[in-house]
Amino acid sequence: MEHSGKTDISGHFNNGVEVRESEHVEAALKRFKREVANSGILTELKKREFYEKPSVLKKRAREAAIRKRERKKVVFGDT
Repeated sequence: MEHSGKTDISGHFNNGVEVRESEHVEAALKRFKREVANSGILTELKKREFYEKPSVLKKRAREAAIRKRERKKVVFGDT
């Protein structure tokens, strides 16, 4: 039985895999690593490693939007 990558009520991630019968531990470890990568836990941990003020978050989002708009201009032409 595989678990989902969702958080429970306490906010902890419920990622885990059970080793199936006649399955190597390495294969189960590979499934676990893939599940962790797909659930986005590592990116969430990196994002929450240090506190960022709301103003810094807004500034980062604004700069990302500008970069995205500039990339879109280059790809699709100046519209």
